[in-house]
Amino acid sequence: MDGSLAEASTTVLDAAATVAADRPLPGLRAWFVGYLAWLGGLALLALTMLSRYEHGDAGALRFWALALMGFYLSLCNVLLPLPTTWIILLVASPEVALFEAIWLRVLVIAALGAVATTAANLNEYHVLAFLLRYGLGRRIRATRVYHWAIRWFDVAPFQTLALIGFLPIPIDAIRWLAILRLYSRLRFALAYLVGRGTRYLIFAGFSVFMQLTGWQILFIQVAILAATLLGRLLWRVIKRGGTSHALADAGPPGQAD
Repeated sequence: MDGSLAEASTTVLDAAATVAADRPLPGLRAWFVGYLAWLGGLALLALTMLSRYEHGDAGALRFWALALMGFYLSLCNVLLPLPTTWIILLVASPEVALFEAIWLRVLVIAALGAVATTAANLNEYHVLAFLLRYGLGRRIRATRVYHWAIRWFDVAPFQTLALIGFLPIPIDAIRWLAILRLYSRLRFALAYLVGRGTRYLIFAGFSVFMQLTGWQILFIQVAILAATLLGRLLWRVIKRGGTSHALADAGPPGQAD
């Protein structure tokens, strides 16, 4: 009974998402204007602080590093899959020496990093939601793998997104499920603020207390990239398995039910 009710609820939600996906996403143009203004502001701040540093203001270098970190992280998502861990570890490390107060250094890096990454993922949300309107979204929603995954995702979407945001290994498919479902953008952003904020807080604190060097940071980033590639390989194997099962259930072409 509970399973049938959950399946019916999933079907209703998916039908609503399919109908809504055919309409323009509200605030799409406003988002892109705001996002470009955010990037432009960070770039201008970085250039201004660099100029002030070159004119003898040593304290300006810390704000240059923060602005550069924010700009870089605001670009990192599936549309531009650049590694993110290294810049958090580097800006928090003694080699940059952002602030003397350790607690202030860790909190500022974690907060700005979480906001910047959330902006990047929200930009991905808006871009993919726009692109999925043109037939691809409907085709994905028609697959067996999607219906299996969305039943799992709907159990605890906020907690799932927050966990994915926390893990240092990116799992892009979970974000795509949220976008295909047209999950609330506010909740989507809050989930990533919680998940990434916690991750960056731990990473920045680790870098400070372990006194990481540049070579150690490079090694950590390479290890995370290797784990990411392995995770993507496993995901492809799982998807192929789901496709094979779907074809087996369908039977030979032309076979009647």
